[in-house]
Amino acid sequence: MKYEDLSRAALIKLLQDYNAERNDAGKDGIVLSYTGRTAPWHIVRQVKPRMFDFNKRASVGTAEEECANELWDGENLSTMVTLYKYRGQVDLILTDPPYNTGEDFRYNDKWDTDPNDPDMGDLVAKDDGSRHSKWLRFMTPRLWMMKEMLKPGGVIAICIDHRELYRLGMLMDEIFHEENRIGIINWQKSYAPRNDQKHISTATEYVLVYAKDIDRVRTMALPRTEAMNSRYGSWDGDPDPWKPGDLTAPGDTTHPTMVYAVQSPFTGLLHYPSPGRHWSTERKKMKKHLAEWGCAYVEVDLKDGHPKAFLIKDAPIPGTDEFKPDHPVLAQALKAATKIREAGPWPQAHWRDGGRGTFGMKKYLKDVKRGIVPTTYWSDDDYDDPLVMESESWSHAQSGHSQAGVNELTAVVGKGHNFRTVKPLRLMKKIIQIWCKPDGIVLDPFAGSGTTGHAVLELNKESAANRRFILIEQGNDEKGDHYAKTLTADRLKRVVNGNWKSGEREPLGGGFRFFSLKREKVDANAVNALAREEMMDLLLVSYWDRNDKAKSYLRRLPVGQHKHLFAVNSRNEGFFLVWIAPDKPSLLTRAVFKEIVQEAKDEGLVGRYHVYAAMAPYTGQDIEFYQIPDKVLEHIGFNARADAFNNDGGMDAN
Repeated sequence: MKYEDLSRAALIKLLQDYNAERNDAGKDGIVLSYTGRTAPWHIVRQVKPRMFDFNKRASVGTAEEECANELWDGENLSTMVTLYKYRGQVDLILTDPPYNTGEDFRYNDKWDTDPNDPDMGDLVAKDDGSRHSKWLRFMTPRLWMMKEMLKPGGVIAICIDHRELYRLGMLMDEIFHEENRIGIINWQKSYAPRNDQKHISTATEYVLVYAKDIDRVRTMALPRTEAMNSRYGSWDGDPDPWKPGDLTAPGDTTHPTMVYAVQSPFTGLLHYPSPGRHWSTERKKMKKHLAEWGCAYVEVDLKDGHPKAFLIKDAPIPGTDEFKPDHPVLAQALKAATKIREAGPWPQAHWRDGGRGTFGMKKYLKDVKRGIVPTTYWSDDDYDDPLVMESESWSHAQSGHSQAGVNELTAVVGKGHNFRTVKPLRLMKKIIQIWCKPDGIVLDPFAGSGTTGHAVLELNKESAANRRFILIEQGNDEKGDHYAKTLTADRLKRVVNGNWKSGEREPLGGGFRFFSLKREKVDANAVNALAREEMMDLLLVSYWDRNDKAKSYLRRLPVGQHKHLFAVNSRNEGFFLVWIAPDKPSLLTRAVFKEIVQEAKDEGLVGRYHVYAAMAPYTGQDIEFYQIPDKVLEHIGFNARADAFNNDGGMDAN
C-alpha cells in the first residue's frame, strides 16, 4: 500500500512509530537496521487475537490440575496476542528459538505485509542471501511481544548458538536495553572435540538473560548439592561440620604489612603466606589464634624484609645453631599442641595435615550461604550423566550435554522423534530455579519437545513448588502432524503419569489444558457465532479478574451437567453462561436467575454469581454481569479502535 492511499489516522500512527524509533535510537545508542525492517510495535499492533479449540482428550489431569498449565498448538506471535490475560503476568520466559542452521527455521514472506497469515512458510536454506534479515524480521516482533508478556520484574532467558549470537545480542540490547542485560551464560554442550567445524570445535552454546527492569529482578541462589555438602565433616569432634579453609588472601604487594612469618608449635618451622598472598586477619587476632594452641607468642624482627614475625616465646629460630627439634621449648610446645589436637575440637584457626602443614582456618557449613551464586560459565559439573536406555548408553566423551537432552526425550517418548538437538533438563531447571519464584509462571513460545514444561513439573515435584507453565509449539513433522500434539503433549502426559517408554517412573503429577489456535480472528461476529461449548472454551481462557489476572483461572465443570453453570473460580464462586446457540435468546431474566441460584445451591457455591449473557433485563447486588460479546472481547484484548487502524483504508480522524 502506498502512503497516499493511507488514511490520516494511519499516517499519524506511522509518524509516531518513526519518531519513537528515532528516540529509542538516541536513548540506547544503537538500533539494528536490516532489509525489510518494520518497527516491532507496528507489527504487533496488526496481529489479531484468534479463535481456538479446547481439546479435552489431549489434556491431562483432573479439572483442578488441568487449569494450572497450558499447551498451545499454533503460531506463537498470534498465540501470545491471544493470551491477553497473561500480558504483564509472566515471571520467566525460557525459550529455545530456531538457530537458523538451514534446517530448522521457516519464514513466510506474507508476514512482511500480513503478520496474521497462519502459514509457517518454507525452510530458509543456508545459501539464502537474506536468511539473516529474515531471521531478524521473524524474531523482532516476537521478542517485543515476549517483553509485553513479562512482569515488571520478569526475566527472559533465550538460548542461541554462534550462528545468530551477535545479531540476537544486538536485538536484545535494542528491545530490552543494554542496562537490563543480566548476563550471557556460556554452557558446555559437549565434552569431546567434534568434527563439525573446519578450524575449531563448538563445545559451548549460550543463554542470553535480560530483565524487563533490572532494578526489580530477584536473582535467586541455587540450592547446594549433596556433593558440595559432602566436602564438610567433623574430623575433630566439632559439632558443626567444616572443611579446611584458607587464612590468606591475594595481594602481597597491596598488603605488605600482612606478610610475615609465624612459627608452628608442632615443628618449630616458620610459615609465610604463599607467594602473592598475605595473611587475611589482623595481627592482634592472628596472635590470639596462635596462642590457642597452648603457647605464648612474641614479636621478633627476623631481618627478612618483612614485618616482625610471631615466634613461640624463648624458642630458637630455624636456621640458627640453637634450633633443634628436641629443644626444651619446642618439645613443650609440641606436647601442648598435640594435647589440644587429640582432645578436640580444635580451634577455628588450625594447623593442617596432622599439625605438620600450614596454618589455616575452618570454614563452617553453617556460615556458607544456603545457596550458591550463579556464574556465567556452566560446565560439566553442573549436569547429570546422560541417561542409559535400552541396550545403548552414551559416555560423556561420546554424547555431551546436548545428547543428554536427546537421551532424556527418547527415554520418555521412545525413538523416532527425529529431534537431534534438545536442551538438557538440568540446564532448564537451573534457569527456572534462579529466575522464577516457586509460584511463578514460565512461558516458552518455542516449546519444541516440551523440555521447559517437563522441567517445571519436575521442580514442582522435588520442592513442593507450584510453578505454572504456558507452552506454545507451532512446528510440524514431515507428515504434517503437529509436534504440539504428537510430541510435546505426549512427553508431558508421560512424565505426569510416569508412563515412560523406557519403563515406569515415579509420576510427577500435575496436568495441562491443550488448545489449538484457529485461523478465524476474534471479533464481535465471531463471538456471536459460537456454539455453547465453543463459547465456554473461549470464556475459560479469556476470563481474568481485574485484581489478579495471573491467578484468575477457572475450573471447568463437566459439560451437560448444568443448564447455565459451567465453571468455578478459586473462591468457590460460580460462572454461568446464558447461551444455548447463536440464534437463541441470551437474556438474564428473573426466571433465569432463579435457575442460576438453584444450580449454585446444588453445587454448594458461595453467593456471588458471575453471569455471561447478551442482555440483562434483571440485575442484582450479588450478580457480576459480563455482556456478550463486549466483555468477552475486552478480556481477550480486542481493541476495536486499534482494529480500525489496521483495516484497509484505516479510520479517518477528524
